[in-house]
Amino acid sequence: MDNVPGFCSSVAPEENGPETRDCPSVEDGLVDAFGDLAALPVEVGERRPTCLRCRRPQKVCLCPFLPPQPLEVSTCLYVVQHPAEVQLNRTLSSQYVIRTQPSNICLSTLECAAVALSILEQNDDIQEVLLRPLKALCSFQLQHGAQIHHSKEHLLKNGMYDKPMPKNKRKIKRMEKLVTDHNICPR
Repeated sequence: MDNVPGFCSSVAPEENGPETRDCPSVEDGLVDAFGDLAALPVEVGERRPTCLRCRRPQKVCLCPFLPPQPLEVSTCLYVVQHPAEVQLNRTLSSQYVIRTQPSNICLSTLECAAVALSILEQNDDIQEVLLRPLKALCSFQLQHGAQIHHSKEHLLKNGMYDKPMPKNKRKIKRMEKLVTDHNICPR
């Protein structure tokens, strides 16, 4: 076995002093390999154009959808939200369509903040301005393969819910309420 190509024979250090090898060490081979790679010419490609404001690639930058100047508001808004505690008018529905919401009346945290701030400031334009980046984000992702997600409530009511039903009685009751009770938003 000592003369087999690719096989390095070694003598155990306890038998014959320090370890000896009949072929170059693995470290020497790695140094040679990396040295060869380092010698390859480097192609300096053009970088993607980036936004001067946020420095993200322009293709995914949301700055054009933000207001040029920060909104002037007198309200300090703290959002502490739990879907079972927040119920909104039935006319509103989430515009965050790339994520499944529990029910048709549940909104994302950003949407809740935009609605609350526009009500507190008595300015409907605030909601539109704050939701513009969310709409752009969803639009971009839909153009690049994302799918529209309906709420779990919608899927259950229309027989489109394709996941296995839960075995836990509490979860089963919660799903039944989604279909039958319009005043309860599950957590």
